[in-house]
This record gives sequence, structure tokens and C-alpha cells, in this order.
Amino acid sequence: MNLDRWILIGILGLCIIIIWKMVPIEKAREAWLLFLSLQVITWIAGLFAVEMRWIEYPVQLLPDANKYNKTSFSFEFFLFPMIAIIFSLYFPKSNKIKVKILYYLLFAGLFTVIEVILQKTTNLVMYHQWKWYWTLISLFLVLYINHQYYLWFKKQLTKVEKQ
Repeated sequence: MNLDRWILIGILGLCIIIIWKMVPIEKAREAWLLFLSLQVITWIAGLFAVEMRWIEYPVQLLPDANKYNKTSFSFEFFLFPMIAIIFSLYFPKSNKIKVKILYYLLFAGLFTVIEVILQKTTNLVMYHQWKWYWTLISLFLVLYINHQYYLWFKKQLTKVEKQ
């Protein structure tokens, strides 16, 4: 196995540990909602960007699974949805718009920086017509859409008491 795959395994392992440590058991239902709803958004957006040949993911963790769907399975279906869980569960309660925008920029910006570093140093992601600021903008929008859906859905949730 090459170094790029080990990097993917390390990042995914780190995400699992972060979720295990940071998601309280009473928030598990909300975490699953965030995880699955973000997969719907990222699958469509990622597939569109790859099919337009703007971006490419040459090294995959599961290359045979990506014969027909060339998006990054690790990013679209696992890594980014896990980040979105932490994003929404710990979203600031402040009413100040500046605080909320900074929170969005922190998550989208950190993720963008990591992707740019991976793009420059590995074969995990290759930009063709894609630019780093498209990643920043798209992550910002996807986090916003998913968080708004989460807030709307959360209004309908009922509290279940432990037995």
C-alpha cells in the first residue's frame, strides 16, 4: 500500500476517534441525521465536479468501488460528513452574525487548507479547472445547507428518556 492510502487511513482513523470522543450518546440520533443528510449533498456536488473534470481523485482507498463513481468515497461519504457532525453539534449559540460567520470560515477554511496541502504534496486530489476558493465556497454553502436542515429537523425531534 502506498503512502497516499496510509494518509487516507490515518485521516479516517482520526475522524473516528474524534467522533467517538466528541459526540455524546444522547446526541447520536442527531449525529446520524447530520452524517446521512450531508452525504446526499456531497455525493451530488462531488460527482458533478468530477464529471465536469474540474477535480480528480487519482488515489482511492477502495479503487474498485470507484470504477463508475470517480468521486472521493473517503471525502464525500465519510470524512466531510463526520466534520459536519462536529460543526453542527458545537455550533455557537451566539446571536452575533460575526461569530457564526467566523465559525463557518474556521471549518471551511481549515478543510480547504488541508485539501490544498494534499493537492500539492500527494496524489489524493488533483485540481484541473478547480481552484482552492471553489472548495472554500462550496464547503461554506454545504455546511450552511446541512446545518439549516439539521435545525429544521431538530424542531421535530422528541426527547427519549433512558430506561
